[in-house]
Amino acid sequence: MAYKRQIDTQMSKKLSWLLRHGAKTEGIPIRADGFVSVPDLQKHPRYKSFTLEKLKEIAAVDAKQRYTLRWNPELRVHEIRANQGHSLAVVEGEAGGLERIMLVGQIPLAVHGTYHRHWESIRSQGLRRMNRNHVHFASSDETNSTLSGFRSDCQILIYLNVEKVLADGVPIYRSSNNVLLCPGIKGIIHSSYFQRVVDRKTGQPLTY
Repeated sequence: MAYKRQIDTQMSKKLSWLLRHGAKTEGIPIRADGFVSVPDLQKHPRYKSFTLEKLKEIAAVDAKQRYTLRWNPELRVHEIRANQGHSLAVVEGEAGGLERIMLVGQIPLAVHGTYHRHWESIRSQGLRRMNRNHVHFASSDETNSTLSGFRSDCQILIYLNVEKVLADGVPIYRSSNNVLLCPGIKGIIHSSYFQRVVDRKTGQPLTY
C-alpha cells in the first residue's frame, strides 16, 4: 500500500509539471484554457501510463483539487487541466478558465503565505510571480486547510489590499479550486498593495 501511494504521488507530480509547465516542450497540444486531450497525452511515450482510470483516480483523491478532468462532447474526448500554477504563456487569464474578480465583495480576503527567509526580499522588492503566470493567494487564512493557496507551515501572512488592486486595474482571478491569482504589474505586486503583514506565530504586525 505504501509503495502504491509513493507511485501515485510520483505520477501526480509528473502530471502537475506537465500540465503547468511542460506540455509545450513535450510536444503535447495544450489549449488556451489549459486543457490537454487525454488521447494526446497517452500518445506520448513518457505518458502512456496515464490511463483514463488512473487520471480519474489522481484527480479524485487530490486534496488540493489541482485538476479538472472532463468529457468534451464536441471533440468526443476526455480532457484534463491543472486548475492553477501555470507558467505556460499560452494559458492565461479568463482564457485559462479563470473567473475574473470585479468587485471587492466577491472575495472575503486574499492572503499569501511565506517564510521569514523571504521577507526582506519581499519587503524591498514586492511579491514576484517568479516563473508562474500569477502570484497565488488563498481566500482564507485558516492555514490548517488542505486546499491550495499557501502551505500550512508558512510563517508570515501577507494580506492583499483587494480594493486598491482592483481600483488600479490590476486583475485578480479565481481558479476553479478557489485559489486567487494576481499577475501584478510586470510580474510584481509592490508592497504598496499590501493591506497588512502578520507574523503567524505571534500575531504581531510586520512593518514594510
